[in-house]
Amino acid sequence: MKTLLLASALLLTLAACRKDSPDPVQPEYADWYALRAPDDRAVEAVAGDLDGTLVITTGYAVYQTTDRGKTWKKGDYKNNLKVVGFAQRQDSLISLSAETLGAPDGAAYAVGPNYFSLDQGLTWRPYHDWRRSGSDLRVARNRAAALSGTEYSVDLLLTPTSPSSSSNYVETVGVKSSAGRQLRLPKDHQITSLYFDAKSRLYVAASAALCGRRENFAFCGEQNGVLYVSKAPQP
Repeated sequence: MKTLLLASALLLTLAACRKDSPDPVQPEYADWYALRAPDDRAVEAVAGDLDGTLVITTGYAVYQTTDRGKTWKKGDYKNNLKVVGFAQRQDSLISLSAETLGAPDGAAYAVGPNYFSLDQGLTWRPYHDWRRSGSDLRVARNRAAALSGTEYSVDLLLTPTSPSSSSNYVETVGVKSSAGRQLRLPKDHQITSLYFDAKSRLYVAASAALCGRRENFAFCGEQNGVLYVSKAPQP
């Protein structure tokens, strides 16, 4: 009996340690959830919901999670066209493989539907736009609107590559809103796209953390991208 009680106490102790220990895949931040991409590329785009089924792409691979990024299922998307965005049309998730700039606002849009999925990113089939309606499919990458209508966009810092140069280093330094708010991420990243779910939570798709910028550009370590999700709805 004593042995059984000791074993039970040990199991309870181990369970408590596991519960209290920080999750190495999803570090805890005050305002953000942080999900680590399963491969060593930046997260390019996101679709779905953190509390349900969430889909991300790292460009040439698509992944689905139903447990907030603790485990990922890789979809069967296989194409040499890089996925830069997702469009949701009823029960179809459509991959977008090209990017264009809008005028005069300068927004970057994902366009060019090429594949679609009926199971939120696990299996993909070629998208045939018989009605040509897909030519109107475009999703903004560098900006998104909250349920309130407030627009959020990637905040850029342009630095000339030399005193007399017309070219610039382009750095993403956070997210700003049309209402004047400035949102900063816990670490420095190159931000690739923004997205809002139905709860008005902001998703920020990004590269791995950076420890050097401009001519000293460098990742801090591993190159797996990061997806940040705001814990609170954005106004």
